[in-house]
Amino acid sequence: MPRYQKLLAIGATGALIAAGAGYLTFGSETATPPAGSFLIDNKAGFVITSFGWAHDNDASDAEACPNGMSKNVAEIFAMSVEGQRRPGETDEGYGERKEAGGRAISASPDGSNYCVHPELAPPDTHFRIFDNPDILVPGLDLDGKVSRSEKDVVSGLLDFNGKSGLKGIDNQFFRAVGCSPSYRPDGPSNQFEIEMLTGAWGMVVTLDDVDDLRNDVSVKVGLYANADPIQLSPTRVPLEYATYAMDQDPAYRATTKGRIKDGVLTTEPVDIQFRHVVNSIRLKRPLRDARIRATLSKDGLLKGILAGYTPVEAMYDLHFGFRNGTDGEGNPAPAGLRLQSSNGAARVLGYTCQGVYQALNRLADGHPDNKSGKYTSISTQYRFEARPAFVVDVDTKSTNEKLVRNE
Repeated sequence: MPRYQKLLAIGATGALIAAGAGYLTFGSETATPPAGSFLIDNKAGFVITSFGWAHDNDASDAEACPNGMSKNVAEIFAMSVEGQRRPGETDEGYGERKEAGGRAISASPDGSNYCVHPELAPPDTHFRIFDNPDILVPGLDLDGKVSRSEKDVVSGLLDFNGKSGLKGIDNQFFRAVGCSPSYRPDGPSNQFEIEMLTGAWGMVVTLDDVDDLRNDVSVKVGLYANADPIQLSPTRVPLEYATYAMDQDPAYRATTKGRIKDGVLTTEPVDIQFRHVVNSIRLKRPLRDARIRATLSKDGLLKGILAGYTPVEAMYDLHFGFRNGTDGEGNPAPAGLRLQSSNGAARVLGYTCQGVYQALNRLADGHPDNKSGKYTSISTQYRFEARPAFVVDVDTKSTNEKLVRNE
């Protein structure tokens, strides 16, 4: 079967399916198909071009975290008697001594590093969680409940309210990290899509059985890891209507049902998983009971929220411990690289590994264990934007050029 017959296309016309078609021109930062529409044969495809945490954007640090911010191990050491600056000590000397003191309290007495074994660490009394119930955040109500009592604040089940008036927004991961400096609105942990735009990982979305882009009671939605790097313009803006292949690994492919009402797409829960790369370490980003609520514009911009529950151990490894990270061949990444990456991130980004691990477990709110009743996953919300793309189901790790030329 020719490749063009496998297109889950946006804006395709008869010109697309001509052999060797060269109808896409990238003289500008977008490329519009001849028909000017992103829906053909009841199908549409998108590539996610912006992705990040759905956290608050307005509150100051003092408003969001009245009890202060979390501290890294060097800062914690500096608060101790031994960590006080000595008379005549130079800035360089004191800085080196703080780092050494921080390393000393990063491990158990037998030398087990707490980033690798956070379960061995004593409670981090300097870690702060986000517990201001008055801050408005974007997101979805995942459990159909509104948990806003003082008991809920203490237990870890506090829900947020949204700017749109929605109540019961479940985002316990935000509570866990919202008072760590790196996860504040302008912090570096909000910028992990940089790896996506450099081609390390990506996601594509497909719609099928679409009868009406404004109102449709039943559509099929596909969520896939992207097997191709995102195509960028000379000014590094993601191009519309480029061609992307779905990842062929079943672990990174999921389909679910959805509906469109007044131009807003909502989907039924489905378990999904995407790739993630940090410091050349390959990781998996799982999301259980994932669902989308997103606005679909007439120009094909899909913009909204992807939310669900991330297993606690997976979330810790994904952003903090990197314990299960692999190399490009699927083998365990070098132990030294994982250790240095986890400890280095904690020091630079302003938290302790044990502190965040303890917070994730305390605030977990999904998928209780059948025997113990302990929650094993934590509600997680992402914001995303996706733009029109040609999405094909072919086995390739290539760049887009050959697919566009139908080779």
